[in-house]
Amino acid sequence: MDNYEESARQMHRNGNNCANSVYGAFVSVNEHATKAPKPRSDGGKCGAVLAAEQLIREMNLGDPSDFEKDFKERYGSVLCAEIIRKNGRICNDLVGYAAARVEEMR
Repeated sequence: MDNYEESARQMHRNGNNCANSVYGAFVSVNEHATKAPKPRSDGGKCGAVLAAEQLIREMNLGDPSDFEKDFKERYGSVLCAEIIRKNGRICNDLVGYAAARVEEMR
């Protein structure tokens, strides 16, 4: 079995943005794959959140709002600027968490 969390983290360490890292980790198993969302394109929302929600919809894994609720409880917000202000630059952790949660939902 693939480790999507580690794949996403590695893509991020290699210079991909948060959304591309999370979304890219699942391209091989997402038969409805299109294009990763642009980070902060939805009112400043974190790219890892946007990608996870898009994957959840495309792969029919449940309700994206459940993921958003879990993410917000863990990190205090889904908005990039607020997360950074509250937690510092923890983007690789956000990427890893988002990918792990999508993997759990599969």
